[in-house]
Amino acid sequence: MNELTQEALVRIAHHYYPVGFPPEEDNYDESPLAFQRTPEHQRWRDAWRKALDDWKEWADFLASLQSVFPGHDVWDVTQPWMAACVRCCVYLETSLPDGCRVVTRVVGAVSILAPLYLVYVTTETLRAGETPARPQLTYESTGEARDCADTLAQYIEKMLGYRPFPLMLADVPLPDLRVGHLNLESNRPTLLNALLGESLGNLP
Repeated sequence: MNELTQEALVRIAHHYYPVGFPPEEDNYDESPLAFQRTPEHQRWRDAWRKALDDWKEWADFLASLQSVFPGHDVWDVTQPWMAACVRCCVYLETSLPDGCRVVTRVVGAVSILAPLYLVYVTTETLRAGETPARPQLTYESTGEARDCADTLAQYIEKMLGYRPFPLMLADVPLPDLRVGHLNLESNRPTLLNALLGESLGNLP
């Protein structure tokens, strides 16, 4: 893919997601559902199978990632079939004087559909006896998290040859496409959630 234009990315989305098949018309007496029987959905499934079973570059990337971040926990946090990306995560943790812990996750999301990636950061404060609030997600971090994010982005580009997803195109709507992994109650596809994922802050 030579051009990261809106038109080029929309074409990729159309290659993997069928036009039509609104969720409210799903017939759950049928299995698989109608949209799951389309050539586009089959290509999406094939992309996942390849990513899980036959993506040597990603396996090599993960195997070497710990050496890039010595002293930090590094994990594969991919949730297969739940998005359109594989993910890795570098964990940073800070203890506060009041006993709380601030957990920062620097995440690399790598598309299985296009040679694109996105690095972002989530932060949450953990207090004993309290249910954690939803993590805060940002694409613009500071301090140690920013250094880790920059290093992770550079390593993805070095090892995989991928390019950053253009965030200025993240919210481009794809109103006619059925993106099967989206929450049915908010099925308003965009380029970001079609080519990478919807709930990027949802991490193991």
